[in-house]
Amino acid sequence: MDQRLEQLLLALAQQYAPPLAQAWERKSDLATRLPAWARALADYNILVIMGDFPASLQTLGQDVNGHIQAWVNGYGQFYHLLARALFPSYAHLSAHYTDDKWPVVIYMQGAATPVIQRMAGYVSPYIVQRQLDAIVYEAELLGVMDLILDELEAGSLPREAYKALRTEGIAILKQLLAAHMRQLSLTEFDRAIFTDSQRIIPLPERLLLPGDDAPTTPEPPVHNMPRRADDTETLTATQHIAPPPTVPESAPATNPKPEAAKSFGSSIPIFFSRGKDDKKRRPPVPPLPGKKD
Repeated sequence: MDQRLEQLLLALAQQYAPPLAQAWERKSDLATRLPAWARALADYNILVIMGDFPASLQTLGQDVNGHIQAWVNGYGQFYHLLARALFPSYAHLSAHYTDDKWPVVIYMQGAATPVIQRMAGYVSPYIVQRQLDAIVYEAELLGVMDLILDELEAGSLPREAYKALRTEGIAILKQLLAAHMRQLSLTEFDRAIFTDSQRIIPLPERLLLPGDDAPTTPEPPVHNMPRRADDTETLTATQHIAPPPTVPESAPATNPKPEAAKSFGSSIPIFFSRGKDDKKRRPPVPPLPGKKD
């Protein structure tokens, strides 16, 4: 598995980050190298995520395609939320399979580098850290979003816009935590955000907006339970982000995307909102382990 992941990351670097590929370092052990390489790819606009489908759900006839789609949609929504608000000219995003094996390894190419960096350095490792927890507290999610928005220098936004952005971001994090796809560890936190007791470390100067009141009672916990079937159907295509090399008309002409490597797998459509007459395209997926088709 580690050798497969190493080859995939190297191939991505050769395609999208030639300087990184040329400086590829193989002296340290894979457990140290792989997270560093995956995080370095984010500096070149590439987010890599890895996930598996629990064997317990395979026997229940679950729709693997739909769960992969919902998982990718969650990351696409989070990127689009922040890029649209903070880097509107760089909102383009595409998602692709790297190969046809399990666990699935997917790379997402986004034009807004700072957003991709925060997703690799905070969102992805946070989902891995908390996905199996029965309870995730609202205050912790608030802290994670404040940290991300602080690093993106979103504090200059109008108060209501900032609060709306934070609230929507928390909702998407909850969606990712409830995903049926089991996300596997790849990138690590850019900096420690938890204490030894697994409490989130508050920002040195928390972004307290005008009109914000300090909570007087503990926030209710967020129970990390699977969403209902109708909840997983709320992302139907109204805005399809096309894969490279086709550039959608809405994408900025000043921000061309490199052509995707031909050796990589199929692209995955990303859906941002619900449309009454839209139809969901199913991405091709590799057969589950132990199954021929």
